[in-house]
Amino acid sequence: MSQARIVPCGAPKTTGPHSTARFQRLLQAGDLFIITLAILTCNVLNVQAADMAMSGSVAGPSTGSTTLCAFIVLSWWLFLVAMKCHVERILGYGPDEFLRATRATATEFGALALLSYLSGVQLPRAYFLTTLPLGFLALLMWRWVARRYFVRARRRGTFTHPTYVVGSRESVASVVAAIEQRPELGLTPQGAFLAGADSDPDESPALSVPVVGEVEDLEESLAGAEGITLVITQTPRLTPPDIRRIGWALGPTSQLIMVPSVLDVSGQRLHLRPIGGISLLEIQTSSFGRLRARVKRVGDLVAAALLITLLLPVWIVIPLLIRREDRGPVFFRQTRIGLNGREFRIWKFRTMRVDADRELAALLARQGTADTPLFKVDHDPRITRIGSVLRRTSLDELPQLFNVLEGSMSLIGPRPQVPQEVELYDETAARRLLVKPGMTGMWQVNGRSALCWEEALRLDLFYVENWTFSLDLQILLKTVKVVLARQGAV
Repeated sequence: MSQARIVPCGAPKTTGPHSTARFQRLLQAGDLFIITLAILTCNVLNVQAADMAMSGSVAGPSTGSTTLCAFIVLSWWLFLVAMKCHVERILGYGPDEFLRATRATATEFGALALLSYLSGVQLPRAYFLTTLPLGFLALLMWRWVARRYFVRARRRGTFTHPTYVVGSRESVASVVAAIEQRPELGLTPQGAFLAGADSDPDESPALSVPVVGEVEDLEESLAGAEGITLVITQTPRLTPPDIRRIGWALGPTSQLIMVPSVLDVSGQRLHLRPIGGISLLEIQTSSFGRLRARVKRVGDLVAAALLITLLLPVWIVIPLLIRREDRGPVFFRQTRIGLNGREFRIWKFRTMRVDADRELAALLARQGTADTPLFKVDHDPRITRIGSVLRRTSLDELPQLFNVLEGSMSLIGPRPQVPQEVELYDETAARRLLVKPGMTGMWQVNGRSALCWEEALRLDLFYVENWTFSLDLQILLKTVKVVLARQGAV
């Protein structure tokens, strides 16, 4: 195979680390401007309110208050910089960008309170009650707007890094597919370096990027390459000394990323533990603590009760439409398997013909999926006209709010399956039953009915192993977006 040198100096000016650095500087300047505007505005309003209350006239801010405002602005901005709220790896995805801004703001609150106590200078309460909270909200809104722009730009190919993936054909195909599904990461796959026999173009799986060379070509091909990202998957052809030399060969504006051999583990569970020059990767075990389960249960109860009350008109209109179409029952009840394998009866608005269950086996056999633990019929002929509308809008799932109230389900979790599907589970799939089933979950917001069983199972197991409150919130927000866009609906 011919060897190629990777020097992407001809890339568009809108890509690579230099353009991203410009955006980072813009973000820093925007933070400073927003904080300054918010603090000064609140200060003027607070001073005017105090003057009006005391004298009935407005005198304007004093030199002392202006100096205090300048100190708050500068210290707050420096805390944002110190906590690395502008580094590229947190921009565009995940909650870390907002969490760091929150920590910087909390540190500013604490520092001002401590400084006031130690110096004996009493700061106006308005700074703590209005100025800082409103400034924080303004900062989050600015960051949200900036993120929207950044993500959209990356999806158009701006602020991205040409990316090369190293490893076996199978691992490269998997990593490239994952990167291509997440354009907000800013990685644009350009080529692959494969191990030995895997570089044969006739081998499978097929790659969506060209094969640039073999693993042995890496050092020479990448020497001095600027502005690229090299992603190395697990391969026995590369020893630790080899990887170190590859890092030396890359230019200073390039980045090297290692893919661990463990997959589907969230970042919150991964911790580096340096011991004697060796970086150990600790994987925190999955936790299903009682306290977190109780807090989640309280959230389910409150949300379900509110939704049932707010959607009262829906409970009147939908039953009338179902009855009008075929005079059949309004609700569909079916036995499903829930937490720890316990059976329960699920509620749904009926979307199929009354005798639909009798036809299921024949339909599954006809499409060749009777032995798959996901009884899904493509272009299901049993769905009624009103049922088709209810499914596209996910309104058929609303009665499950009563399942949430009674405790057999949660708002977020793996979808509950029928006993016949669960009988086909292997040991891996059975881990779905370690948490309560939910009205929506990981695979409902990542393809819904378009996913195969293997991909749906992978997503559900990711949720089971990596569950957090922030993950639930992300799924809930994505569910609203998916339902409104009617993505992947049956």
